[in-house]
Amino acid sequence: MRNPYPITRARRLETRRKEMGYASRCFYCPETDPFCFEKDHPVTKALDLLFERTVCRNCHRKLEINRDTKGLTKNGLHRVRESAREKAQRYDLLLAEDLDSIADVVQSPHASPDLIAAALRAAASSLRRTASTLHSPPLPDSSATVK
Repeated sequence: MRNPYPITRARRLETRRKEMGYASRCFYCPETDPFCFEKDHPVTKALDLLFERTVCRNCHRKLEINRDTKGLTKNGLHRVRESAREKAQRYDLLLAEDLDSIADVVQSPHASPDLIAAALRAAASSLRRTASTLHSPPLPDSSATVK
């Protein structure tokens, strides 16, 4: 049976593509159906809201269970307080997990150089955002003369 509402389907498909940032496939596997895509936050939304990647639901579930079993997420424990040091440590461990997953993609037969480069740039941007929020003493002025 042909779709009796092709315009409605086209609108729904375009809306979904917009939501997913016009991703053409999952980062980890060759899935291309936009209705299977979800946004993955490799270091969680709480640690960096802007760091996200489009993955299929199946890969997303695998990533989440891997993070959960390693104790890197706080699923269901939203009121748990963390010190700045604990947050930084959790961020570092989550980012290390993400870099390991990118290394796995590099070794896979369906690796896309453009997707891998974008993922590495997103990780670098996340590191820069996190570094800019750290409070450190100002560096000495190199133009000052020493007496």
